[in-house]
Amino acid sequence: MKVAFGKVNITPKDYIGKAMAGYTRAEPCLGKLDDIHAYGILLEEKNINNNCNRLLFISTDLLKIPLSLSEYIKDRIQKFISINPEQILIHATHTHSSFDLTGEFYWPGGVLNVIKGIMFGANRNDKYLVWMSKKIVKMVSQLVKELIPCKIAWTKKQIDENIIINRRHPTRRSKSDLGVIAFRNLKDNNLIGIIINFSCHPTTLSFLNNKLSADFPGRIVFKIQKLTKGRVNAVFFNSYAGDLNPITTCGTNFENLKNNITLIYDQLGTYKHTKSIGYFLGKQALNLAQSIPNEDYFENVELGSYIKKFWIPMKDFKYFSKTWLKNKLLFLLKKYFLIPVTIISGKNPNFSAFHIKYKGLKAKCNTIIQYFKIKASSDSKSKILGIMTAPGELFEEIGKNLLEKSPTGKDNSFIFQNSNDWISYLFPTYEYIEVGGYEPFPSFSPVSGVYVEKEILKLFE
Repeated sequence: MKVAFGKVNITPKDYIGKAMAGYTRAEPCLGKLDDIHAYGILLEEKNINNNCNRLLFISTDLLKIPLSLSEYIKDRIQKFISINPEQILIHATHTHSSFDLTGEFYWPGGVLNVIKGIMFGANRNDKYLVWMSKKIVKMVSQLVKELIPCKIAWTKKQIDENIIINRRHPTRRSKSDLGVIAFRNLKDNNLIGIIINFSCHPTTLSFLNNKLSADFPGRIVFKIQKLTKGRVNAVFFNSYAGDLNPITTCGTNFENLKNNITLIYDQLGTYKHTKSIGYFLGKQALNLAQSIPNEDYFENVELGSYIKKFWIPMKDFKYFSKTWLKNKLLFLLKKYFLIPVTIISGKNPNFSAFHIKYKGLKAKCNTIIQYFKIKASSDSKSKILGIMTAPGELFEEIGKNLLEKSPTGKDNSFIFQNSNDWISYLFPTYEYIEVGGYEPFPSFSPVSGVYVEKEILKLFE
């Protein structure tokens, strides 16, 4: 097999004044803490007929990638290298300190302006998106020229330190696995690069921040490259993190936080916290990759990719609970007012937030999932790595369930959420019916999590 790593700066020169995504900020971008990048990893293997089979993983320092944009980028990539769309994955790390690509944050100033943006803020960033896409395509075309014979290994390690918290259920004392997929040069056995997978919202910088940043994923990459003097590449892919936040200023009195979860939502983290968590995870990831024994690496691989598009209906569950009235009012507001007005006013924007189809009073949203299978083997053994995608932010419970039921087993399975699309927080039914809260409102439909989980399990079969 062969691998190539790439990196390209996607910070525009005119970043000052651009709308930032992720919070209801009072102002647009006012400065820069660090640059944002797109990263690429190209895998290649040749079959017995000497035909090339490839997988391409792209990670971007953005809040989210709408389906129309990911399909646009994939289409452009195909014009420069030989690869099918189902073999390409485009991921957003979900940093809350990058640019708005869908128009919903176009008007700074609070919640009402975000709602206004959802209704009337058709994307006004086409020039940037086309420029960014060209940079990504150029990076990918270069990857083909830089492929290196390699071997692959992967492992996971639970991070026991208190750096994450389930913001809806703090007393769970949630822990996340740090996963690494490592590649060594077949010729000299040196580490070429690492894919890093961890579950945590990139929100170490609070809603008070108005400066561009990749948040802690960018600091992970920076730390690894600094520790190895640039010899080892690193790329971050966020795992299930829909309800998992970093711990910056809320403290670790979990019982107290259970009674006042606003302390978690309204943390006032700074760049000091960004660097602290990013550097810690970067060092841990590098140590973990370097600890993999040489006998656990595989030189031969078979690359497989699977893709499924499906529709999610805009509908509500049938239930009655303490959250019913609030949930129902928000649901009706979205279904019969926000979304219809968005469609009427949007005039088919080039890079719209959702792929929506309306028939009478019924609406549904088109989205996509992927599953990648890497069967690795040597003379004496074999092992299979599975990578699944989700078009949104998976809650912890769904993420863990998918890993448990993955055909390759949880230790050999990775989740890359926010890949190819963003339609929703993807939450279990009871989180909506019994708990309610903020997350259901920005989601396309209350049933999105249930539908996505069901379709991923069907894809496993």
